[in-house]
Amino acid sequence: MPTLSGEDSFMRTAPDYLQFYPTTRCNRSCSFCFNNTLPPVDDMGPGDFRTMLDVMDRAGITTLDVIGGEPTLHKEIVGMLFAAQQQGLQVNVSSNGSDPELLAEIIASGTDRLRVGVSVNDGETLDRLKPFIARHRPVVKSVHHRGMEQALIEEIITAGPGQYYLLYRDALDPGGLNDTVPFDRFLSGLNGGLHAAGIGSVYCSGFLPDTDSAPELAQVRCPAGTTKLGVMPDGSVYPCNLFFGRPEFRFGNILTDPFESIWNHEGLAFFRSFSGNRCPRISCAIHDQCHGGCPAHSLLHFGSLDGPEPRCIP
Repeated sequence: MPTLSGEDSFMRTAPDYLQFYPTTRCNRSCSFCFNNTLPPVDDMGPGDFRTMLDVMDRAGITTLDVIGGEPTLHKEIVGMLFAAQQQGLQVNVSSNGSDPELLAEIIASGTDRLRVGVSVNDGETLDRLKPFIARHRPVVKSVHHRGMEQALIEEIITAGPGQYYLLYRDALDPGGLNDTVPFDRFLSGLNGGLHAAGIGSVYCSGFLPDTDSAPELAQVRCPAGTTKLGVMPDGSVYPCNLFFGRPEFRFGNILTDPFESIWNHEGLAFFRSFSGNRCPRISCAIHDQCHGGCPAHSLLHFGSLDGPEPRCIP
């Protein structure tokens, strides 16, 4: 873990992990995805990737979350993932499962530092991936949405994944809000029996901070700039991947700029402070524990990082 320093004694000298896009290319057009609005960026090459690994090593960053874009579309992905593991990083890879043969190769060449996850959001994808899931037992993830079928969830569990998670749905455009539910309803559904069925959940700590793994999150608005940063294929660094492509939130380049200058950028100050939940739904059962949701959603829907969480209000 990076050591603590600075005027704020809780603040780290580096995040725990990077959200990294090796490519912005994808071979799917999922309704919940926001990457189709990103400007075109060339894939990161192996040389630049090794430069990034060296920066991570010097900074003390221990984990690389490889997302995208579809990572398996990168022609050098197998070697890049292996190099990251050889450097001692925990490597998490999230894929849409469109190339199970390549995923199997990644797993075969991997170490105990590798975790592969696939997204399954419909029966057709599940049927195609059942042999892969049964043999390799990857993490399986589904994006939660309004009216989600319990039968699909049960069939995924029966397929035998190593772990199964429901992800709280992002909704970065007005149309996406129609498929979401308020966060407290998502949480109550999990507590109503899904956890007992062995189902985990993934959501931003801008709602409920994960203080068990990172006590600092109790004092910040969200994990951006404390436990994570986002890196695009060209090395551009943002608070998290939801801000990718927005120039006002580009805080440097991990390939060319000193990491300290990125980490100490004044633009991260908002994310590193918390003065109480400003959500107008004060009757919400978790209002006192919640940190207000995702600032990126507030910005895109209401024009302010400090606005309300759009998925939680009428």
